[in-house]
Amino acid sequence: MLGWVAAALVAVAAGWRLSRWRSWARVIAAELPGATPDSTAPDEILRGVRGLCDRLDERESELGRLAGVVEGMVEGMLVIDGEGNVVLANRRADELLDLPSGETHTGRSLAELNRDPDLLDLVRTVRQEEEWEGGQPIVQEVSVGKGGETVLRVTASRLSAREDMERWFVLVFHDISAIRQLEQMRRDFVANVSHELRTPLAAIGGYTETLLDGALDDPATARRFLETIERHSNRLGRLVDDLLTLSDLELGRTEIRASAQDGSRIVDACFETLQAKAEIAGVALENPVGTSVPRVQADPDRLEQALLNLIDNAIKYTPSGGSVRVTARLVRRSEAPEEIASSEGQPAFVEFVVADTGVGVPAPDLARLTERFYRVDKARSRELGGTGLGLAIVKHIVQAHGGSMSIESELQKGTAVRLRFPAAP
Repeated sequence: MLGWVAAALVAVAAGWRLSRWRSWARVIAAELPGATPDSTAPDEILRGVRGLCDRLDERESELGRLAGVVEGMVEGMLVIDGEGNVVLANRRADELLDLPSGETHTGRSLAELNRDPDLLDLVRTVRQEEEWEGGQPIVQEVSVGKGGETVLRVTASRLSAREDMERWFVLVFHDISAIRQLEQMRRDFVANVSHELRTPLAAIGGYTETLLDGALDDPATARRFLETIERHSNRLGRLVDDLLTLSDLELGRTEIRASAQDGSRIVDACFETLQAKAEIAGVALENPVGTSVPRVQADPDRLEQALLNLIDNAIKYTPSGGSVRVTARLVRRSEAPEEIASSEGQPAFVEFVVADTGVGVPAPDLARLTERFYRVDKARSRELGGTGLGLAIVKHIVQAHGGSMSIESELQKGTAVRLRFPAAP
């Protein structure tokens, strides 16, 4: 690819010369004796000059195409000379390196246009002659932008297509920020899963060892230890189930069998499942809309799973004497959030709101609540038996239906989670 780029650069760099040569050739042709529009003079000079004009026209057309290709490249391309001055930068390089838009960079020092230390270190490296033994390109990663959030893989090579370009260098930039972000997410996920598994496994192993060492002879102690083992075993089971569910949703392996559903029946089923837990916690469950919930186009099992997760979370983080309220209403397409309002053929959505009077969530944490294993209060979440995957599962269930999810919260006043599913036709 770099060889092709070098050829393109030679052509682009010479473009202005060809344009001038063509102009001179046309002037000469016009001034030659007998050079009229209908002239057929067999003058060799006249024919030669006119042939040169035609060839220059062809070359200029090729240059236009090459310049268009360079400007349209997905990769950023930057050419510098031996002094570190910019010879050429395409539009993508301007975007990636945050170079001043609408200005010519030719002849200006790169250090004047960009202050990213990684990039300037790379430029110093490519300008050192000893680094080019064997003529092999230098491949290096640099971080640019505020906080180094953009990671670029740079392939740098020296150009030698012409003598006057011997000290020119071409740098091709590939944006790999998304790849690095995914790799970090994978590392975080493995670390989180390992931590979540280690805690219950250590407890199970410890209590089992104690039982084998003689605690079985004390029925009361043995029963208490066995109840603890059962509790941690259940926690492991929930974690594994949630991991499998989330994996299937993210990979699109979960079949969504959407059909017209009675929203009020599903809300009632959720309340029936969690009523006993709410009573123990001293939390009131409220459904003021009763049977007037609009019909929703959804997979009944997945919709119930999403609402159960939200109501269960709300009960956990609401102190005794508080309440959890579930409401639903029809949202017209014009009222829906932009990301779903543009859905073709979808006139309306059903918005379920699960609101509690609990402890609330700090504003800086709201955007991360749906991340896997993210917890605002890690110690309390584990104490309450949470896996840290519930909201991530809810988000993927809603997205699989073509809907959206949003969260609003205020400390010590409560949290409201809004789920928007397509309305039944």
